[in-house]
Amino acid sequence: MEGKKVYYQPMGMVLDAINDIVELQNGKLTYSDTPHGKIHFIIRMYAFKWELQFTVTDIGKNQSSVIIEIGGEKRGKEDLIKREFALLDSMLMSGSQIEITKKDDG
Repeated sequence: MEGKKVYYQPMGMVLDAINDIVELQNGKLTYSDTPHGKIHFIIRMYAFKWELQFTVTDIGKNQSSVIIEIGGEKRGKEDLIKREFALLDSMLMSGSQIEITKKDDG
């Protein structure tokens, strides 16, 4: 499952906020390629484990597109995507809606 949202901030600022989110949730980085806008990390919450994959793309005019993909436990993925965007929203100015897309992974 994935969610997508546009932010009216440059890519570097969005990536800095995502790195703060990793620390805030005691996440374990599994992959980081910030020059290409990719940050992947694992979080554990209650008895569940998820891998969050953030992809940030510069779309021009100091705007960035953020895609969050969730792997791991099947339960609660949509809520987790919304929670991650809420955390990102609290760190960045946002006025856009989340686009949720269900994938064939369950």
